[in-house]
Amino acid sequence: MKTLNVIIAVMLMAYGHTVSGQKVLDTIQANSQMNVALFFPSPIKQAITGNTKAIFTYNREEAQYFGLLQSTANTITNLLVVTMDGQAYEFKVAYRENVAQTHFFVDKAHSIGPVQPLPGKKGDSLASHTARFPLLRGLPSSDGNGALASVRRKGIRLLLKRLVYRNAQVFMVVEVRNRSGIDFEVGTLEALRINGSLKRRSSYQETRLEPHFIFERPKIIKTGTSQRFVLVLPKFVLFHKEHLRLILLESRGGRRLELNY
Repeated sequence: MKTLNVIIAVMLMAYGHTVSGQKVLDTIQANSQMNVALFFPSPIKQAITGNTKAIFTYNREEAQYFGLLQSTANTITNLLVVTMDGQAYEFKVAYRENVAQTHFFVDKAHSIGPVQPLPGKKGDSLASHTARFPLLRGLPSSDGNGALASVRRKGIRLLLKRLVYRNAQVFMVVEVRNRSGIDFEVGTLEALRINGSLKRRSSYQETRLEPHFIFERPKIIKTGTSQRFVLVLPKFVLFHKEHLRLILLESRGGRRLELNY
């Protein structure tokens, strides 16, 4: 639920306008026996349901245009989806023993609006952050060649190099290596705290960790090169059955990497 609240807050703060009068789909009927497919005009970036008794699955490894919806008995909830082009969608979901339709082609007209990045704070500069966090300068080059976890896909490798705790922050050192033969334009890098497993839907929960600052964030990683950068996150501790997930998306392209630690 924390992740859902964050998404709603970002939408409200980002574009601050009402969405009354916009074209919406009727309530989507779903059950646990059938897959209800939703096809979008742009690949899915992020999605979440308002109730763990309903689940929307989509390809987290490689960006795709569709996802599959299921729901258990006596469930009424909603589904929020953000696509790679920055459009946000919301749908009502209700359980039905016999669903009337098992696929929907979503048009951009169904969007509730664009999700814009929050405006930066005054004084939110590299100089001010390096003054507040002096160890930033040495972190990217201080952890050698080892890694806590890594994942490779289509010639791109994402590595979690180090986690450093200081007061109320966690400094996460990340490296991206490009051996794909094609330049990689860095899009978003999401850090999620995961509790439970998708195999046990009733107990699964993911909470997004919003970085305070990203130090030396690259715009593009040329093929044959690598680059490290640091995410400054609010302090968190992983408890039993919890893990950390990093999701790296390409800015203009479908490449996607998902790392679990």
